[in-house]
Amino acid sequence: MLEFIYLGFFLLGILGLAGYKAPNFISYVVFGLLSILCFVASLFFISNLQSEYGFRLGGNFLFEPSFLITPLGGFFSFIIVFIGFGASLYSLGYIKNMKRESNLSVFAALFSFFILTMLLVVSSNNVFGFIVLWEIMTLLSVLLLKFSDEPGSNKTVMIYLGIAQVGAFCIIIALLMLSYFANSSEFSGWVNLQIPQTAALIILIILFIGFGSKAGVFPLHVHSPLAYPLAKSNISALMSGVMSKIAIFGLIKFSLMLQILPGFALSIIIFGAISAILGISYALVQTQYKKLIAYSSVENIGIILLGVGVGFYGVSINEPTLILLGFVGGLFHTLNHSVFKSLLFFGAGDIHLATGQKDMTNIGGLAKKMPLSAFFILIACISISALPPLNGFVSEWFIYRSMLFGGLDESLLARAIFSLSIVALAITGALVVYAFIRLYGSIFCGVCKNENIDIKKRSLFIYFAMGILAISCIYLGIASNNILGMLTSVVLSLVPNTDLSVNINTISLPLIALLLCMLFILPFILYGLFGANMSRARQSEPWACGFKFSPQMSMNSNSFVGDFKRLFSKLFKFKPEFSQNSYFEPAVYKNDTKDFWWDLLYEPIIKFNAFIADKIGVFQNGRSNFYVVYILIYLYAMLVAGFYFLGA
Repeated sequence: MLEFIYLGFFLLGILGLAGYKAPNFISYVVFGLLSILCFVASLFFISNLQSEYGFRLGGNFLFEPSFLITPLGGFFSFIIVFIGFGASLYSLGYIKNMKRESNLSVFAALFSFFILTMLLVVSSNNVFGFIVLWEIMTLLSVLLLKFSDEPGSNKTVMIYLGIAQVGAFCIIIALLMLSYFANSSEFSGWVNLQIPQTAALIILIILFIGFGSKAGVFPLHVHSPLAYPLAKSNISALMSGVMSKIAIFGLIKFSLMLQILPGFALSIIIFGAISAILGISYALVQTQYKKLIAYSSVENIGIILLGVGVGFYGVSINEPTLILLGFVGGLFHTLNHSVFKSLLFFGAGDIHLATGQKDMTNIGGLAKKMPLSAFFILIACISISALPPLNGFVSEWFIYRSMLFGGLDESLLARAIFSLSIVALAITGALVVYAFIRLYGSIFCGVCKNENIDIKKRSLFIYFAMGILAISCIYLGIASNNILGMLTSVVLSLVPNTDLSVNINTISLPLIALLLCMLFILPFILYGLFGANMSRARQSEPWACGFKFSPQMSMNSNSFVGDFKRLFSKLFKFKPEFSQNSYFEPAVYKNDTKDFWWDLLYEPIIKFNAFIADKIGVFQNGRSNFYVVYILIYLYAMLVAGFYFLGA
C-alpha cells in the first residue's frame, strides 16, 4: 500500500507537468485527485501508526534505495498528508486568483512532488537517499517560492536557499560520521552504536545546527519570517506547518541513536526558550498579519524544542516520566501547531483575496463582512494562545508538566534551567495572547480603516479547508486522551528498552464535555438574569470633537503595542520611512522592524563571503585554456585522494 501511495503522488506530479498546455483544467484535476489521495493516505498512516513497514527499490542505482516507516515516521507522515489534504482542498479555491502568467499545471505538479519528497524523507532508510531527497525537498520549496511576484522575492529566495544549504551541509557531515561509526549506510543498522563521547557530542551539535536551521530555531531563523509571508498561502501552510516539522523528525530520530548527554539536552531547552520568547516578541510588533504568523512559527518551534529537550534529558538520566511527558508534549504540539498554523495561513490568504491588503493597520471590522472566516480564524487564535478546551492548551500543559517534574531533579543546574524555562513559557503564553488579540481585533473588530475596500467573493473550497482544520483544533483538544494513547505508543518505539509504565492521562473527557456545555449555556443564563429587561443600547458614531467621524481617526494596531515597542526598543531595529510627494498630498509613514541578528551575525558573514568571492574572482577570467587546466588539476587531486584514502 505504501508504494502505491508514493506512486500516486508521483503520477499526479507527472500529470501536472504533462498538462502544461492546458494549465487551468489540469491544475484543478491534479488538486482534486491530490485531496482524495491525501485523505486516503492519512487514514492509512493513522491506522498503521504502531507498525513498521517498508520496501526497497531494485535497479542499477548508485545506491540501493530503501524505505522504512517506523511509528515516529508514520506519525510525521500523517501530519504531511493531513495538512496536504487541507492544502489541496484550499488550492482548489485559491489558484483561480493566482496570476495567469504562472503555469498553474506546473504549480500543481510541484505541489504534488513537494508532498511526495517530504514523505520520502521521513521514510528514507539510507544515508544517500535521505540526503538526495532532503535536497530535492528544499529545491522544490524554492521553486514554489518563485511563484510569488513580490518585490525583493529573489533576495528572499537566495537567503532561504543559503541557510538551507548550510543546514544541509551540517546534516551531510553528521550522517556520514554516523555511517562511518556504524559501518553501514542504512539507518535500520544503526543500533547499539559504540561512539566515543566526544565524537557523539560533536555529531549531536552538528545535527542540531543542521535540522535547527530548517526548523527556524534562533538564531538560524531569519529565513522563516522572510519566506513564509512571501509564499502563496497554501505553500506557506506546507512550509511552516509541515516542512519545518521534518526537521524536528530528523533531530529526534538521529539524536536518539547516540548517547545523549544531559548538557546537550539542557542546551536544547535553552534554545527552545529563547526561540519562544524572541519569536513571539518579534511577532507582536509586526504590522503585516502574515509576517506576524510567520514569526509565531519560530515561537512554536521553540515550544516544541522545550518538550523534545525535556525528553532528551529524561533519556540522558534514564527518567521514564520525563521521557514520556517531554516527548508526548513535544510531539503533540508538533501536530497541533501543524493544524492551527495552517489554518492561520489559510485565513491570511482568504483575507488577502477578499481585501487585497497585507497590513493590519489598513483593515478592520471584517467580522460582519466575512463571518465564516472570522469564526475559523478565531478558533485558530484560541488554539495558538493555548486556551482551553482547544488543542494548543493540552500540548502546552504536558510541556509545563514535564518541566515542573524536571524542576525536581537533583542537579542544581537542571533545576535552574527548568525553572527559568517555565517562566519563559509563561511569558511566551502571555505575549501570544497579546499578539493574537491584536491580530484578530485589528482585522475583524472595530470599523474598517479603508472605505475603498470591496470584499471579493471566494470559493467554497477555501471555507471547506478552513472548516476541516478548525474542527480538528476542537477535536484534538476535546478528544486528547485518544491522541495521547497513540503518542505514547510512538514514544515507546523511540526508547524500547525503557520502562514507560507511567499514567499521564489527567484530563477527563466527560468533564471537558460538561464544562463546554456550561460555557455555552452560561452567557444565556447571565443575559436572562441581568440583561433581559435592560433597554437596547443606542448606537451612534463616536464623538469626534465636533468634526465628522472618519475611520482613520480610530486607533490602529500599532497603538496596541506602542508601550511594548518603547520598552524593548533595543531589541527591535526599527526602520522608519517617511515619504510625501507634495505638500497637498498625504504623508506616508512606516516604521518596520529589523531582526537584530542581521547586524549581529548575518551581515558580517555576507560581507565576508562577498570579500572572498571578490578575491577569488580573478580565476574566472573567461579563458577556456585556463578552465581546462583547472579541470586537470581537480582530476589529478581526486586521483591522488582516491589512491591515498581508498588504497586503489
